[in-house]
Amino acid sequence: MVTRLHGRGAAGCGLESATIPVTVPGLSSPPEGIAVTDPHAKPPASDKPYPGPPPLRPEGARAGPYAGIESEDDPWIRLACAEAVASVRAGGGPFGAVVVQVDDASGTVIRHWVERNRVTESFDPTAHAEVCAVRAVARDLGVFHLDRIEAGTARLPQPGPTSHCVLYASTEPCPMCYGAIAWARIPVLVFAATRFDAAADGVDFQDADLHAAVARPYRERAGMVIRRADTPGSLEAFRLWAEGDAVRY
Repeated sequence: MVTRLHGRGAAGCGLESATIPVTVPGLSSPPEGIAVTDPHAKPPASDKPYPGPPPLRPEGARAGPYAGIESEDDPWIRLACAEAVASVRAGGGPFGAVVVQVDDASGTVIRHWVERNRVTESFDPTAHAEVCAVRAVARDLGVFHLDRIEAGTARLPQPGPTSHCVLYASTEPCPMCYGAIAWARIPVLVFAATRFDAAADGVDFQDADLHAAVARPYRERAGMVIRRADTPGSLEAFRLWAEGDAVRY
């Protein structure tokens, strides 16, 4: 089954707009009864609530870093995984992401965005699927934070006074993508494959060193030379920021 969605590439993440055919097993449209619109369409009314992230599985399904967060399948995560497959077939990296905007008052889905890894397409090493998705959503809505989107400040219409976003990633986000998701204050993250799956033989996306490095003192980090320069004036920008009235984020 095929559903056509709008991939909203942000600056540095490839095309500004594209129609992407995505094959989703068992999903010919968004989940039944849930209203979903194009990012630039007026949201329709719906009495079907967004069910929230997929329910947790019983404890012990998987040990290690995923203990306590293992969950059931979900149509939105399948959509992210289908986009990852479409990306590979188009010559890109094997990663996809979906962001769903949910109305806080009614719990209905207002709109969603679909993105893919665009590193090789755009010659941008930061153009991971999750980063591209966060950029596209923030740009389209005209906001910095995606945990509480207010109708009076967002560029696109929404039925209630506030909404929030949920991000679905085909694979566990790397440290850079996790940082982007956290800086955007997205309150819910759902991913499917793990970083260990991505590091398997023949796939070889090795970010174990990055995960380990952020926990080490700088002098113990491998892969680059790092220095902290004791430079006069390095705090001036912070002083101006603290004393000024620039938009906080």
